[in-house]
Amino acid sequence: MHEVERGPRVGEAIPPFEAPDQFGHRQTFETVRGPAGALLLFIRSADW
Repeated sequence: MHEVERGPRVGEAIPPFEAPDQFGHRQTFETVRGPAGALLLFIRSADW
């Protein structure tokens, strides 16, 4: 079976990103990270 890369492995740094929040403000990992880190969830849409 062929293994598919699905993102960074545990402990690996994530690539830089920027995305709008629910208010339309541009956010980066640094702007959303708190003292304990952050949980990021990316969902691939079936509606392209």
